[in-house]
Amino acid sequence: MTNKLITYNNHRIILSHERRNKAVIDIYPSQHLLTYIREGILKVKQGKEVQCFSKGEFVLLKKYTQATITKTWTGSDIKFSSIVFAFQEDLVQEIFTQLNIQSTRKNKESFENILGIISNPILNQFIQSLDLFFEEGVEMDNQLAKLKTTEAIIGLIKTNNELSYQLQNFSKKSKADLHQYMNFHFLKNKKLVDFAKESGRSLSVFKKDFQAIYNTTPAKWLKNKRLDYAYKLLTTTNRKASEIYLECGFEDLAHFSKSFKNQFQINPSQTKTLQTTN
Repeated sequence: MTNKLITYNNHRIILSHERRNKAVIDIYPSQHLLTYIREGILKVKQGKEVQCFSKGEFVLLKKYTQATITKTWTGSDIKFSSIVFAFQEDLVQEIFTQLNIQSTRKNKESFENILGIISNPILNQFIQSLDLFFEEGVEMDNQLAKLKTTEAIIGLIKTNNELSYQLQNFSKKSKADLHQYMNFHFLKNKKLVDFAKESGRSLSVFKKDFQAIYNTTPAKWLKNKRLDYAYKLLTTTNRKASEIYLECGFEDLAHFSKSFKNQFQINPSQTKTLQTTN
């Protein structure tokens, strides 16, 4: 079975597999994540705290939460497999309006950025309904993708009333820590307006906040950051410019090579000489 990605508007559904014994990934997501663990074990580390989730459980992770996730498996499992629903707060707001949810705080309960939810017969039936698309190859269009994500969130609320309070935290507009967000996402080849939107800002506010933090423009910072990353790859690996320029956020090899030479006064190919002399 291969990995599958279904996108609709600013939302995604991902069926993923990790066939290595362990995959460790640092994340700072720009969308809320609801993960269902089909097989294996998912460990989520935030600061010094580590939470462990196993097969059959759901995990809610709030956007702009910096964490390290470990995907692995033991025993009878032969791989890690998960279904991830990535969504924005507007979908949660829409669901709250549809259900007319009026949730109140109980016992000074605080909001959590990472929540584990044990599955139940209702949620199990929902997951089984996805086999039609992921196992049998039926195409899922935008409307069905939104419907299934909505169904997942409603299923959580209907089977655990206390989650309606916690999900209020997932329905509020928020801003990313811009320094963390840019360090995690600078390699993405996208327009400034998209960086701004993903960080929870208008373009004008994004530029203003960026100038205040970095004392330069986003375009200049992105170019320099990507070139520094490219320099590291070229001087520490055997990869060529033609193999890394897309990964480094550049669309064109000629433009990458020219920018690299302007920045470092050498051609990308000459970095191999630096490797042999160091």
